Amino acid sequence: MSACRILILEDCPHRHTAFKRLFAHAKVLKIVDTAKDCIDQLINENWDELYLDHDLGGETFVDSTTNGNTGYAVACWLEENPGYKPPKIVIHSLNPSGAHRMQQALPGVPWIPGAWLGTAVLISDKD
Repeated sequence: MSACRILILEDCPHRHTAFKRLFAHAKVLKIVDTAKDCIDQLINENWDELYLDHDLGGETFVDSTTNGNTGYAVACWLEENPGYKPPKIVIHSLNPSGAHRMQQALPGVPWIPGAWLGTAVLISDKD
């Protein structure tokens, strides 16, 4: 694997550890835990890969229509600001409805629940 710059939106410390192991090859690996911090990183740095969780703040199965601190907020921001999209984006959330909304905002972006394990199964936006 070639060295690259990877940005991850994830709030679970256990998953942080797993992602760090999985991406030990990365030239730069940055993990943020809020939608705002993720957008700030996208504005201020160039990233080769972006991994997006949906549910943040220690909550699960969050409704992205009522909570602005979700991966969906980042997906919508990227939809409106396509010049900041990294070449590779992966949705890794375990929240199916949140992941589906994110795929609607970012057509063609794969959903790989549990991507931090490195053995997860791809679920396309066509499923």
